[in-house]
This record gives sequence, structure tokens and C-alpha cells, in this order.
Amino acid sequence: MADNRGADQPNGEGSISSSAPAKRPFRRDLGHVSSCSTRITQKNFENHWSIENFTAQQGLLMPEEHIMAPSFGDNEYEFSMKLFPNGKDLEHKDYVSLFLHVHKCPNPRLRFQVSFTINTSQGTRTCTLNRNMVTINRTGVITASKFFMTKTINDARNLYTPNDTLTLGCEITVYGEILTRTTSVFDSYARKKKRLEKLGLLSDTGDDSSTGKPEEAPNGDRFPSLLDSGDFSDFTVVASCGREFHTHMCILSSRSDYFNALLRNKTTREFIEKRVKFDDISATTLEVVFRHIYNTSNEVKIEDDQLTSDLAAAIDRLMVPSMLTQIREILTQNLSVDNVVTRITMAAELRMEDEYDFLLEYFSTIKKEAMESTLWLVLKKEKPQMTVKILEDAMMLDESSRQAVQRNVDLVITLE
Repeated sequence: MADNRGADQPNGEGSISSSAPAKRPFRRDLGHVSSCSTRITQKNFENHWSIENFTAQQGLLMPEEHIMAPSFGDNEYEFSMKLFPNGKDLEHKDYVSLFLHVHKCPNPRLRFQVSFTINTSQGTRTCTLNRNMVTINRTGVITASKFFMTKTINDARNLYTPNDTLTLGCEITVYGEILTRTTSVFDSYARKKKRLEKLGLLSDTGDDSSTGKPEEAPNGDRFPSLLDSGDFSDFTVVASCGREFHTHMCILSSRSDYFNALLRNKTTREFIEKRVKFDDISATTLEVVFRHIYNTSNEVKIEDDQLTSDLAAAIDRLMVPSMLTQIREILTQNLSVDNVVTRITMAAELRMEDEYDFLLEYFSTIKKEAMESTLWLVLKKEKPQMTVKILEDAMMLDESSRQAVQRNVDLVITLE
């Protein structure tokens, strides 16, 4: 709050005194504020392997005999998957064993996170490894000796091997160099001030203002019409309902890290058939993603009603960085009891820590109303662990606020 008492007061003759210089609005001296951030570089790889006529191959191969898939990766990293339909040895003959071989990496030791999956007629299931986070020497092997029980697959072939095809997946996140740099992004005072302003608890009294408008991007983007017409399409994407999108590999790979990795490997079934199907992504969600990908000028904005958990899961899987940037900008805008549950869930699922913290503060102010909403009840039923996380974090936030208030009260008492 500006304090101008004693400055520019009328003199006895009704004129303004110029003997004393005008005082600047009072601002609390924050001292020197500095901050830095540390991040770890990472690369993501995903590979899918369909093994047709699985029953025959399972009957022909003995324990210790295997099937080898083509290698996948990029110019720095190379991996391959090896499947033992009847176990890697006699001790594991009752299991299907799955190995991941590391053939090439730029460093002597490799740090990465890996998960194996199996596609079923009811969706994708993940194999739980003893350690998902692994550090091994170059040219090492990750083994899932008990990937799945043979009896489990044989007793439910319609579930695990529809059309007698076993489809496996491997998702890898490779962690590289740890980098630390100075930054102003995490200025704690500025973040707190911005949050309070958005919550309506603090008005902006700064002198700086800007009326300039951002320059408009030239409207010469013809990519959206290609998505609508399907002209020159060379790759088909199928949604869970069967709807097909006639797309273009060069556009998908330039905007999505997932498609970039998928289409670089020319030995995969998807590349050979020029077709991929997502059993867990709806046509509505895929259309939102593709509309963004094909609008390279980012003129198409994500609408409030499109901010859903399904969209968050799709973005997280397809890895579209520009969509994450846009979502960061709109998650904390126009908040209400009706949308805070969906948005705080999206922030958590997309690991947007700053936005999650801000939304958590807003959630805490309307906790009772939000927990009575239909969306909260649906979230509680479908994702109970998420509701527990939100409530626990909100309780910790409330406790921190109470402690801060008590410290201020104690300070006032001491000064008095």
C-alpha cells in the first residue's frame, strides 16, 4: 500500500509546495532474492511387439528357447526384447520370461526406468518388476523371469492373446546428466504474490503496466486442412471406438515425441502397416490432440470443457510438449467449484508441481463445496488414491498456514 502522507500537500496559499521532493510509493525491501533449478536430462523410448500364432510358437519351443525382436532406439541408444514362451530355463518353465537387452549407450553405466506391458482385450496391463529404476553397466540385461504365468495366459486366451496374438510393450526412460542453473522461475515471493492475486486476496499495486498486444502469427498454416481432408496421408491412427484419422508421419513426428520414436523404427508392425490403434484413447480426445498438433501456429486453444483426465493421460502418453505448455497457462485461470477437481487432478497426473500447488491452495479455500461436487464423488470412486493424495496435501497446506499465523502472532506478542 502506498504511503504518501506529507508529500505534495497544499501550502497555505493553496498552491502545491515544490520545496520537498515527491516521495515514491512505499515498497517493502525484499532484499536480494535468488533461485536456481536442477533437472536431469532424459530420453523416452517405447516399443510394441506383436507375436502372432502364439499358441503354435509356445508348443514348438522348449524352455530356454526364445524369440528375438528387432532392435529399437536411436543413434545413441539401442535396445531389444527377447521372449521365452516356456521360461528362460527349467526352473521357470511355468512362466513366460521376458528380457530387455541394452546393446548400445553412450556412457559406461546406464540409469533408466523400465516397465513391461501386455496388451489384453480389456486394456493394457503392466508387469511389476522387482526394481523399476535400474542402474546397469553398458550392454546389460533386464530380466522379467516371471513375466506372466503360462497357465494364466492359456486359461484366458481370449483376454491375453486375442486372435492368437500376444502383444508386448516396453517403456523406457533413460536418465542422463544432472544440470543446475540459476533461474527466476521459482522466485518464492513472486509465486506467492501471483497466487494471492489470482485468488483475489491481494490486489496488484505495481506501477508497471503493459498495454502492448502480442504479435499475431501469420495465418498461413495449411496443416489443419490436411487433417480434415486426409490428402497425402501416409499413416492411419485408430481410436478406441474404431474411428480412423488419416494423418501424416512428418507432422506427427515433428510435434509428438511418442510418434517420433514410433516412426523412426522401420521394423515395427506399426511402421510396416502404417497404422496404429489406441484401445484406451477415445476419438474425442484424439481429435483435440490432433487439432493442436496440426495447428503449428498454436492458434487453436484448448477449451475448458476439453480439460479432462482422459486428455491428460493421452498427452502424457503421446508426449506433445506444446500442449503441456498451453495447459500450464490455462489450468489456473477461471477457477470454480465445478472445475477445480478436474484441474488439480490433471496437474497431478502431468506432474505440474507449480500449478498443482496453486490449485491446492484454491481447493483448500472451497474444500467443503468441492468435496460435495459430482466430479469429486466420481474421482473418489475411480481414482481413490488421487483423492487421498489431494486431501493429505491440503491438510499439510492448512497446517503450514496455521503455523505461519501462529508465528506471526507470537512475533507481535514479543514486540509488544
